[in-house]
Amino acid sequence: MNDAFKIFKSFFNQKFGKSLVIKGSPGSGKTTFSLELASELFEEQPIHYLSSRFTDEPLKESFDFIDKISYRMKQRESERKENLKYVSTESLKKLEKIIEENNMKNENDFSGGLVFDITEVVPEINEIYNFVEKNIDKGPVIILDSIEALAEKYHLDPTLIFSVFQNDLVEKSGAGLIVVLESIGNEKLEYYSDGVISLSNKIVQNYLVRKLRIEKLRGMSVGSLPVYSYTLLNGRFTFFDSLNLNYPKKRIPMPEVNEEIQYKVPLGNKEIGKLMPNGNPYIDLGSIVIFHRNTISDRTEMAVNLIKNTLIRTTIADGRGAMDVSSGSYETMRVLMTTTDPEYLTHYITAEKTKRTNQFIINLEGKSMTSDFPMEVIDFFMNSSKRPNVYIFSTDFLNFTYGENFVGELLSLINELRISGIIVIITDDNYYRKLSHYAYMTLHFVDIEGCIYLNAGGDDHFALETITDETGWTSYNLTESV
Repeated sequence: MNDAFKIFKSFFNQKFGKSLVIKGSPGSGKTTFSLELASELFEEQPIHYLSSRFTDEPLKESFDFIDKISYRMKQRESERKENLKYVSTESLKKLEKIIEENNMKNENDFSGGLVFDITEVVPEINEIYNFVEKNIDKGPVIILDSIEALAEKYHLDPTLIFSVFQNDLVEKSGAGLIVVLESIGNEKLEYYSDGVISLSNKIVQNYLVRKLRIEKLRGMSVGSLPVYSYTLLNGRFTFFDSLNLNYPKKRIPMPEVNEEIQYKVPLGNKEIGKLMPNGNPYIDLGSIVIFHRNTISDRTEMAVNLIKNTLIRTTIADGRGAMDVSSGSYETMRVLMTTTDPEYLTHYITAEKTKRTNQFIINLEGKSMTSDFPMEVIDFFMNSSKRPNVYIFSTDFLNFTYGENFVGELLSLINELRISGIIVIITDDNYYRKLSHYAYMTLHFVDIEGCIYLNAGGDDHFALETITDETGWTSYNLTESV
């Protein structure tokens, strides 16, 4: 269970009843969130779900338990409200008295100071009170989706309905209450509630970005930045986990790699296939792949290095050569030397502007790429490796080492290297414009409010999430953002 859902589950597992308001623009996922939360709570607490739909049957495709909680789908086992013994009806009786006395225009007759214009109590309210009565000791939770729809159906003010439930069911009977707002906000209703979350969906740099923000959650610690990215993939509400690189501190088993596809080079993780037109995580021999850092941030750098390091590790596990000439090569070498048996490290080389002797390092003079990377030197370092190789360069490292006019020499070197492998170029906007037309494939990395999204030029885009694979290595998943 995601940490965000753990927070909300703990919120409703407190000793006293709690109310939560869910607000957001149309299509932001308010209903999906309420049912996703219900699926977490339903394991231990009874749920009563009242929706404004004609039928809740379509929801069964994503939430198969809906018939067990839906007011419309489950068989009613109602009792008359006069038989209620445990649940408080203090506010409900005030409401009934106002109705009976036909004194709906007197704003002072109810603590909420609101107008009420019906002549009898709605059956849905009676059903909700009976539900709380039957489950009084089990932490019952009511979901109103939406409260405006219920209010409009019976010509009530939504804040009045909320006030009645908050007083009787939440504060005095210990029930939980989840209220979906169709409007962007209701300040008075939000003020009386114990928790408020807002959902948003917007297009940023052609990426669909969904955010959940915790505005209030009484009794809970939500941290200094209570904002979460999410997707509605497959009709479910799924939070994106934060990017977190914790590489192992000891040697771990290498992955089993059985890649024998001729003239194809694997990109290190089958997840990359989600970005490929054919769904396969392979690149044709001799191709150039660009990792485009569309935004510059620590998280973008972390994401690029994660994919690069996983590619290198998988390559050398297969006995093929990997040459890393990038700004993150020092950190990559440190991680590999900590986690990898020496026999595999013979397939890995990097480059530095240094005089020190090291079996993993090509010493660079920094005058020209042609003189620093002669093919005989590269072949010498990779003489124990089988092909195809993976050659990685980053434009910031090359700019620092050779100056800003390195592109011509880089392209000349690439023409020599591509017969024996693929080339990955990590670049920012400036050099991306100069190199993009040479690329077979480009992965665009963008950091939007702390979440890293990837796109390969198509309509689909994915959030990058770190995982720990079966060997203990920090790898990644790509989850589509919809």
